[in-house]
Parts: sequence; structure tokens; C-alpha cells
Amino acid sequence: MIYRVGCLLACWIVACAAAQPFLVDGEFNDWHAQTTSVKDQSGDSAGELDVVAIDAILIDSTVHLRLTMATSFNLQAGASPEPDLQLVVDGGVGIPIEVQFRGRLIRRLDSGQAVRWDALHYATAPTVASTQFEIRLDLAPVGGVANETVTISLHGCDMLDDAFVVPATILEDTVSLMAAPPIRLDPIRVASLNTLRTGLFNPAQAEQLGRLLVAAGADVYLLQEEYNSSEVQIENLFNALIPLGKGSQWHAHKRGDNAVVACWPTTPLPNYDTSYSAAVVHSPEGPIVVVSQHPKCCGFTGNSDDVRRIQQAELTAQVIEEVRAGKHDTSVPLTNAPVIIGGDWNLVGSRLPLDRLTAPQLPGIEALAIPNRRQSDVSTWRELDGFGFPPGRLDLIVYDSARLRSVHAEVFDSEGLTPEQLDDLGVQATDSRASDHLMLIADFDRLPSP
Repeated sequence: MIYRVGCLLACWIVACAAAQPFLVDGEFNDWHAQTTSVKDQSGDSAGELDVVAIDAILIDSTVHLRLTMATSFNLQAGASPEPDLQLVVDGGVGIPIEVQFRGRLIRRLDSGQAVRWDALHYATAPTVASTQFEIRLDLAPVGGVANETVTISLHGCDMLDDAFVVPATILEDTVSLMAAPPIRLDPIRVASLNTLRTGLFNPAQAEQLGRLLVAAGADVYLLQEEYNSSEVQIENLFNALIPLGKGSQWHAHKRGDNAVVACWPTTPLPNYDTSYSAAVVHSPEGPIVVVSQHPKCCGFTGNSDDVRRIQQAELTAQVIEEVRAGKHDTSVPLTNAPVIIGGDWNLVGSRLPLDRLTAPQLPGIEALAIPNRRQSDVSTWRELDGFGFPPGRLDLIVYDSARLRSVHAEVFDSEGLTPEQLDDLGVQATDSRASDHLMLIADFDRLPSP
């Protein structure tokens, strides 16, 4: 176990997070307030996106929406991008805003000017194809709302019979993201980071990313997009950044652009595809099977990119199933070794890759809920210029819930820290902008073998 510069990192992040009514995660289990709802006829859309219901809540100047579709598609991409679906939200006092879903644009209707997604605190989930989507946007930056109401309408491929008015809601019980389980000082800590095109060795990014890695204080790091670096280079970098002392060294196993880096010895596992790197990490408490993965990018449900991601998930699952069958035992048996799989999943098509790598298809493996507490959503990726695709969850960690207990998990964003916290952790506010992906941090306790 390494010394952690920020052993109370998660507590600090939680402490600076404001209470929010909803976590935008596409789950809707926190939607307890009264909604304003409207129905729409199924089959009346001229495009793929056919809205059959909208539920809306207005809290102060922020609008929360649940779109229900007739058929499961991706919201931001598809085989038929035109005609697009447009959502118009009008606060009555400021500037009406139009969201073009397939056009991946949010704009002011007075001037047609594009607006950054983050300027309106925009969030949506899930990124995979679904029949329900959760959306949030804040009208305060464009004038707010009048008379505590907003008007919502649809245009483009589908339209409502009439625009509908959503009155403001006052929540009696605000769901707070400040609650968190107690943080132990010695769990197994895993950090995952897409370094954006070999960022660890790019002079324009290396210093910022290095500070993030040090602040994480992890035992195991999962890296993606390290295209042009070697295992030796990564080991040397970690030994310089985070010296272990007492003659100990960092160990890296790299395949493709993925690397597993651990403060304990590692044993490589077979690679049936360059979309992942798999290794046994020999911790003092026993072996852990760890996978860093970065499958095929882009596309939408059913297209060739999505098909390739599904194939790659099958190959990753094959390794795990072989380990559990005893085919890759090292000096110690691995059949009961806990499994952790993390990285940039590029989960923008179907959710079949996630299904293949979690229960019931991969028994005992559970997706870890990792909130972005600064944003009150689950976004782990954003375009750095604020335009293009909206923020979304591309990075995930799944774990062996029969053998590990999740202690805490966090999307780490340096821009959400106070000056005191930045100083304590040795990071700068803009460090997280050295990559378009945010770092994931997860703590686990071992459970007795089942």
C-alpha cells in the first residue's frame, strides 16, 4: 500500500459538492417530485427519434427532462441524422434555447449563436441507445425564467400538438450528493485515466497529468490512449513521480494503448485483442485480476463500430472466464481472484458491451456507480472547447462484487476544488483539462472468498 498524498481526497470532494435535487444518470430513481407531463402519439415522427412522452421539472432556473421514445436509439447519433429532433425551452424573460440532438448543437434562438454545453450546465444520460433519456439545462446564463414557468416544445422530426408550460417546483427533500460512506485509510485504490493521445509524454500535458496521478494516490492505475509509450517508459515515469521507497518499483503491463500500472508485481494475462491490457496484480492480500480497456470509438447502435465493441467485449470476457476456470493460474490459484475492469469504454452505441462484462453474463461483476459530484451527473468526458458532442459517460469501472466491497468512487475534476484543496493535493484548477476525459478514482475492500 502506498502513502497517499490525499488520503481524504474523496471526503474533500464530497465536502465541496453542493446539494442537488437530481443526479443526471438516466436511472430516474431520484425523481420523486411532481412532474409536468405530456404524451405524444407513437409513429408520428419523420425520423428515428419518436417522442411518446415528456416529463419535466423546473427547479429555480434549471429544467430537468425525461424523454420517452417509441423505439430504442441513440440520442446524439444514428443512421438517419436528418431530420433532426429539436427541443426548445423558453423561460419567457431571457433567450429561448434550442437543443439539436443529432446536430449536437445548443443555440440561442434570438441570434442563432451556438452556446457551449457547459455554459448551460447541460447534461444527458445515458450515452447508449435507450427508450428513456434524462436531460438537464440551466437557463440562468441566458436570462433565467419569468413567472416561475418555462415553455417546452418539440420541432423537427417530431412535434407536440401544443407547447406545454412547466411550473416551478419547490422540493421539500433535496437529494444531497454530500452523503458518502466512511473512507478507510487503507483500501485498494484504483484510478483510471485516458491521457489523450500519449499525454503522459506530451510536454503540453505531462506536468498536469502527472499532478493528477500523484493526487490520486492509487495502488493501481488504468491508462488509455498511451499510444506511443512503452512499459519501461511508463514504469520510469511512475518511479519518478511517485517513488515507493524501500527498493520497491512500479510495474506496468501494456498492450495497444492500454496499460495496467501497479505498485505491486504483475503477471500478464493473454491478449486476444489490442483493445485491452490484462494483468494479475499480486497485492499483499492476494492476487487481483485487473483490466484496462479502450474499445472501438464512435458510431451508434447496430453500426460497424458498435459491432466491433461487442466483439471486443466478448474477447475481454473470454480472458476473465478462462481465469475463473483456472486456465491462467500463476504461482497461486486465480479462480477466486477478484476482478476489476475499467477504462474508456466508448459506450456510445448499444449497451451490449457492458452487459457482456457484467452479471448475469459475467457472474458477480457489477457496474460501479461513479458520480461527478461537481456537476451532479455521471459525465466523464467533454469536448474541451465546449461544442460538438455533449458531455457524457464514456469511462466506467466494473468490479467483482462477490469479492470486493466498494468503499467510495469519484469522478475527479480539479476545477471543482477550492484553493485550499488544490494546495493540499498539489494540483492546479486546470489540471483536469489536460485530457478530454476525467479521472476515475475507486476504493475497494476485499471480502472473504465466497
